[in-house]
Amino acid sequence: MKKIGLIALVGVFLMSCKTESIRLDEVRKSIGVEETKNILFTLASDNMKGRDSKHGGYAKAAAFAADYFQKNNIQPFYPAYRDSLMTDSLWSYNIVGSLGKYDPNKKTVLIGAHLDHIGIKTQEGDSIFNGANDNATGSTAVLQIARFLSQKKWKQNVVVALFADEEKGLKGAYHLAERMKNEQVDMTYMINFEMLGITLTTGKNQVYMTGYNLSDMPDKMNAISPNFVQFLPQAKEYNLFRRSDNYAFYEAFGVPAQTLSTFDFKNYAHYHKAGDEAEKMDVDNMNIVIGTAAYTIAKLLDGEVEIKMKEKEE
Repeated sequence: MKKIGLIALVGVFLMSCKTESIRLDEVRKSIGVEETKNILFTLASDNMKGRDSKHGGYAKAAAFAADYFQKNNIQPFYPAYRDSLMTDSLWSYNIVGSLGKYDPNKKTVLIGAHLDHIGIKTQEGDSIFNGANDNATGSTAVLQIARFLSQKKWKQNVVVALFADEEKGLKGAYHLAERMKNEQVDMTYMINFEMLGITLTTGKNQVYMTGYNLSDMPDKMNAISPNFVQFLPQAKEYNLFRRSDNYAFYEAFGVPAQTLSTFDFKNYAHYHKAGDEAEKMDVDNMNIVIGTAAYTIAKLLDGEVEIKMKEKEE
């Protein structure tokens, strides 16, 4: 009986350690504003030529991302992190990493954002469309979150991806979703990041989620980080659920796959314009949002929280 009691006490202790192993202050300390700013300004620099394949900028941005993964102990999900595809007669590739060794017998959570933008357009004045908000901010979030999560071990597979050719019809995401489905990846849910650089109209440290009522993901996230995920009525009006990379994984796997964003059509006038520059981003709030997202995702993973569909898309 004493032995059984000791085992029970050890079990309770281990469960307690597991619950307390992730703290918000730890995340804030790990995800610093200077590194967030450095990544953002690198990806949105003129040197990246608008991050499209035609002008060579996407290859530079992808090389930066792959190098970041390698330096932070994020394993290649495919050789050299590349999932290659051809769009408009040009080769491109998604950058895909795994936090730890991938186990095909385990469930998989995918965290992603599109890395590409629309490149260079001939016009008077600035011809490089740097795409700071769209979507150097979301890519920065994935890199920072991946770096933090890679410091811990998870019972699920955690795959992180930066997508190519979103601006050409979600081509990179569709390619990866179909490939992963054919490879029988057991996808449980997907979280996508899109345009986080401007403070949401409702307040700081808040995002909205596309397809808000399609799953209980907003409820599960807000249970961890209260009021973090907001409902945006315009999201359905503008059909945003179908307009970002999450939709490819929703279609392929039929699981919760949704996007977090702070661009609400009222707070930024430079969408798909040459004026979408890093200097215009609210980096302080962006960094806080990334930290909250990292903490929230870590707690979902740590608790092995199941995200369930609530409705089918209309």
